[in-house]
Amino acid sequence: MSEDLPHIDTVVDDLYSLPPTDFVSHRTAYVSRFKKAGDKAGATRIGALRKPTVVAWLVNTLARRDESALAELFDLGEQLERAQQRGDGPRLRELSTARSTSIRALTDRAVSLGRETGTTVGDNAAREISNTLNAAMADAEIRDRVRAGRTVVAETYSGFGPALLSLVPDPPDENDGAESDESDSPSSEIEDDRQEADEAERNRLLAELESAESDLDAARTEAEDARSDTERKASELHSAAAEVERIEFQLEAARATAQAAREANEASVLQAESTAEVLEAARARVAEAQSALEELS
Repeated sequence: MSEDLPHIDTVVDDLYSLPPTDFVSHRTAYVSRFKKAGDKAGATRIGALRKPTVVAWLVNTLARRDESALAELFDLGEQLERAQQRGDGPRLRELSTARSTSIRALTDRAVSLGRETGTTVGDNAAREISNTLNAAMADAEIRDRVRAGRTVVAETYSGFGPALLSLVPDPPDENDGAESDESDSPSSEIEDDRQEADEAERNRLLAELESAESDLDAARTEAEDARSDTERKASELHSAAAEVERIEFQLEAARATAQAAREANEASVLQAESTAEVLEAARARVAEAQSALEELS
C-alpha cells in the first residue's frame, strides 16, 4: 500500500460520529483513499456502511458524550430482568420507575445535544430516541450498536426476549383510583398494540427511505467519479493521439530527409564515376603525348 491507512473500526467510529449531512461525502473520501492505497476489501466495507438517520446520529452522539449514564441504564435493564425472573413485583415497579426516569433524562440530553448543533428535534424524534433506548435495554444486539455509537436507524423492540422489558409497565400515578379505567380494557390494549405495530412499520419504512437515499447519494458519487475518470481518460487519449500524430509527422520528415540524402549520394557517386572516367581519358592522352615526344627525340 502507498500509505498508512486507519483501521476500519476507526473509520466506522469517525463516520458515525458525523452529522448525517456529512456522512456520504466523508464515506466517499474514505472509499477513494482506500482504493488508491490498494485496499479494495476495505473500500468495499466502508462503501457498504449505511447513512444514519438524524435520530440514530443523536443516539450515537449520546453514547459518546454520556457513556456512563448509558451504562447505568443498561445495568438497570439487567436488574429488571433479574427482578422479573424472580417475580418480584415491588422491585419491578421500583425499577420500572427508575427506567422511565433514566430514559426520559437521556432523551432530553440527546435532544439538547442536537439543539447545540443547530438540529431541530421534534416530538416524534424524541419519542424515537426513547424507543431506541428502551429497545436497547431489551435486545442485546441493539444494545451493542447503541453502546458502540453505531446506530443506523431508530430502533423498536417487538420481540419477546428473556426479560420482556418492553412489557414492564410504568407504575401508576398516585392520583389513579383503585379501579381500572378504560385504558386498562382489552380493547385499549389491542389499540395500543396496533399503534405500536403502525409505529414500528413507520420506522421500518423511514429506515428503508433513509437507506435508499444513502444508496442514491453513493450511486451519484460513484457516477460522478466515473464521469470524471472518463473525461480524464478521454483527455489522455486525445493527448496520446496528438503525440502519435506529431511523431508520425517527424518520422515522415525523417524519411524524406533520408530519401534526399540517398538521392544526393547516388548523384555524388555518378559524378565521381564520371570524373574518374574523364581523369582516365586525360591520363591516356598525356601518356600518348609523352610517347610521341619520345619518338621525335
